[in-house]
Amino acid sequence: MLNIRMNPEQIAGYRRDGFVVLPEVFTPGECHAVIEHQMALAEGRLTVEGQEPRDTAAANWGRSFNPHVHDAEALHLLIHPKLQAPLEQVVHDGQPGQADGIQTMYFWHGSTQRRHQDQYYLPSCMSAWCAFVDVNEDNGTIWVQKGSHRGDLVTKDDLRNKYGDADVFSEHYNDMVDALFEQHAEVDGLKESPVVASAGDVVLFHGRLIHRGGPIGKPGMFRHVMANHYIPHDSSDWPYTEWPRYDFAGNKRFTTLGDHVGAEQP
Repeated sequence: MLNIRMNPEQIAGYRRDGFVVLPEVFTPGECHAVIEHQMALAEGRLTVEGQEPRDTAAANWGRSFNPHVHDAEALHLLIHPKLQAPLEQVVHDGQPGQADGIQTMYFWHGSTQRRHQDQYYLPSCMSAWCAFVDVNEDNGTIWVQKGSHRGDLVTKDDLRNKYGDADVFSEHYNDMVDALFEQHAEVDGLKESPVVASAGDVVLFHGRLIHRGGPIGKPGMFRHVMANHYIPHDSSDWPYTEWPRYDFAGNKRFTTLGDHVGAEQP
């Protein structure tokens, strides 16, 4: 089943809450194949340029960053045909449009990253969070503040103006998001809740949604997830000119300053 489209209720839920869970996008066989491929990479049974084996004796293997640049399997997941229609129903801040894939991260285990908003790092983005195992509080799912995407976005300028801090990954940034989270909770009554997904589900996230990596209830459990990020095809505020952009036809291009369309490559 390739022509997966969200129904009106799912689209309304995404626009209201900032996220929506799409059930059973990937089959059990597809999930197994992804996990086997990623475990082979992690254990050194398979090698791909730009990706080192994990320290499998460690409690947490971290994440692989942009594996799609070198790994055809990861690129296939970024521009998988099953993801195109639902993404393009909401990629323009909840409105339809064409999408470009720009970032991937693969997680073998849960992450306890502090509260953040993806658009702080990746302007205009949204995410497709693909679960290949059941994900819940046992293996460290993410927690979201429903509706927070309709509020403010903490920006790099906000960080510099308040703290004089130019470090994008500063803890001061997370402090600012925590303050925004508390404001939403106290003034707007917005609640935080864990996202529960089954193997094969895909969770679409708005890039301004406040979220975090939750505590891992059973340390050592695997949480196989690929987090894909997308921007509108005609986005004019994408600053990373060295990052390739991929449309769902597989065309690769780079953003050039002054000409955000860039040049397509075979």
